[in-house]
Amino acid sequence: EIFTFFGNKSEPLVMVAFGIMLSGAIAAAWNDIEIRLAGIFWMALNCLSTSGYVLYMKFATKNVKLSKFGMVFYNNVLCVAFLLPAATAMGQTQIFLSTPTIHTPDYAFKNIFAGMVGFLLNFAALHCVSVTGPTTYAIIGSLNKIPVAFLGYILFDNIITNETWFFIAVSMAGGFLYSYAKLRSSGQRVSHTK
Repeated sequence: EIFTFFGNKSEPLVMVAFGIMLSGAIAAAWNDIEIRLAGIFWMALNCLSTSGYVLYMKFATKNVKLSKFGMVFYNNVLCVAFLLPAATAMGQTQIFLSTPTIHTPDYAFKNIFAGMVGFLLNFAALHCVSVTGPTTYAIIGSLNKIPVAFLGYILFDNIITNETWFFIAVSMAGGFLYSYAKLRSSGQRVSHTK
């Protein structure tokens, strides 16, 4: 069966909601000032890598015999293996080591605090994927961009055309339809178990 992962098949209404959200996002992007092929490439690569990561997180929460704390810890440690060589190649580690003004207790406290918040967010994301599912996690993660668009409009006096407002509304409608579809399917599962 197509679109089946971990023994769960996506409901048709969920696929319709996803299509509505996607079409609203594409139409809103089409109204942007400019679209470049490189930007579309990086966006597609981001979508593919994020979906692969979330699907693997769901797999890991079911099959890896570690506590959630251990999973989050190793996830963060493994990130260092990718980020440290990139930071070193771009000269960021040298800048960090040779800049004495950033080696203050205030800077250290803020970095430790940011690391702890990031660790807790990673823990919350892992818990969310294990309790709900990769699709719900991804949809909620993408829908949080709508309030960000509103804040950008309000705080930074961004110009949003009437067409873009319409397409944001279309994406929101898709999100509401997705929520309805998931609530309906969970209600059906509960009624079948009784």
